[in-house]
Amino acid sequence: MLTSILIFMALAITQANGARAGETDRIEVVLPVEFQQLLAPDATSGRMQLFLNSTRSKNNGDPADGPFFVDPQPIFSVPVQSFKAGQPIVIDSTAVGWPCSLDALAGEFEVQAVLNNHYTERGHMSPGNLFSKPVVMQFDPAARDTKVIELTQSIPEIELPDIENVVWINEISPMLTQALGRPTRQRAAVLLPFGYNDVQFPRRMWPTVYVIPGFGGRFTDIQSYVRMLRSPLPGAVPQAVWVILDPESPLGHHAFADSQLNGPRAQALVNEFIPFLEQRLRIIRNPEARLITGHSSGGWSALWLQLTQPNSFGGCWVSSPDPVDFSAFQQSNLYLDENIFTDVRGKPQGSYRMPIGPVDEKILMTVQQEVGMEHALQPDGRSGEQWDSWTACFSPPGIRQDVPLRAFDPITGKINRNVIEKYWSKYDIVRLIAKNWKELAPVFAAKVHLLVGERDSFYLQRAVANLQKKIVQLQAADLQAGIAPAKGDGFLEILPGATHDTAAVVARGRFALSMCAYLKKHGFSE
Repeated sequence: MLTSILIFMALAITQANGARAGETDRIEVVLPVEFQQLLAPDATSGRMQLFLNSTRSKNNGDPADGPFFVDPQPIFSVPVQSFKAGQPIVIDSTAVGWPCSLDALAGEFEVQAVLNNHYTERGHMSPGNLFSKPVVMQFDPAARDTKVIELTQSIPEIELPDIENVVWINEISPMLTQALGRPTRQRAAVLLPFGYNDVQFPRRMWPTVYVIPGFGGRFTDIQSYVRMLRSPLPGAVPQAVWVILDPESPLGHHAFADSQLNGPRAQALVNEFIPFLEQRLRIIRNPEARLITGHSSGGWSALWLQLTQPNSFGGCWVSSPDPVDFSAFQQSNLYLDENIFTDVRGKPQGSYRMPIGPVDEKILMTVQQEVGMEHALQPDGRSGEQWDSWTACFSPPGIRQDVPLRAFDPITGKINRNVIEKYWSKYDIVRLIAKNWKELAPVFAAKVHLLVGERDSFYLQRAVANLQKKIVQLQAADLQAGIAPAKGDGFLEILPGATHDTAAVVARGRFALSMCAYLKKHGFSE
């Protein structure tokens, strides 16, 4: 009888405190002693990051595959000053989090922890970082329970498999290493065309197609190009040496633009890496035989290189580039708007949308949500995600030499126009061509081939439309001054009804044919 009374009283106390099995608002992340060999002795500080994904979400993959754009999910993190095996790191309501504090979460989530303490690659996926297996947890704002997550795995080094006709390049860059004060590599996958190693093949020297992957893309993402070159349609695929470049840096997609935090990426590519490749491979050293292409962030990069290094490439083929006009930076005017989170009416600005009919669309992620997730990952701006990546590219150092100066407040969204005008505007392509139109007019006419979808998922068509208008205005001014327009086979088109992804599909086919025509015209093809 006494035992029954004691059990009843214990249950009553437990229910009064709101603690039930599996519910938690305090998480302890620990590296079990038996896994201590995974922890590098010189990497004990960093940031403990917690990724969640609702069990009701349609997001694919593990929680640490986030941030998710289609269905944004909670993220939390805390600084780690000294991490040792067996000593837990506590993540609770004091953690930096999005969209709420940990103790306000409700529902069932898959949870995964990452110790981000190796800043050699973008974001939290650097080799050597420790991570846990996903664990299902129930959250209840009334609960006061503690749950333990164990770090049992380490992110491996990048694997470079042995593939026929693929040459991996992974070279220390003296130029970048000196500028950044740390060993910095330039990496690429070189895909050799049919006949490259055939002693009976008539061609010995080859043109080059340089490919810049979009945000999150790597030089290791080559399978589609391998298939394309293995089974080419006659006259439909450029027969060239294809070089898939690596745009990744610890601070994000470096866009092959010279910047203070990412280093002289354009100069290192043009003056160091390309000459290295042309010495090692049988490729034509004439700049007219170098073609450059990219999609999304890779598209902006390719366009930027063509315009700032016009004599280094024969032409660029660009699809859905990141904002080429900062007065149409997605939906914001960075020069006039007060806030990147809302428009003049206080309505949230969308960042990622999806059509759901001929006219209707659904905003799946707002700018505030996207920036909020980045801030929860790395409050100092080193998340390596999209907005932090732009900031690292366009801004000088901020509070420290390894973090960028903010162009907007990540909590309120308030824009710092001084930073925009003084630093970011230097990377505004519309302003660049307006300032250098005399030199760039023939480049646009003959070397720029650009496509974007009318319903781009990230609203990138708005900036391209402004670029079109600016070119028309500059050409009209030339005519009034008696200057004949430059001639060439370049084009700049907005594809009706196309999105960010569908425009890429259209562009790949159109660009391949256009490149083939270019190579034939200039005597670089069979």
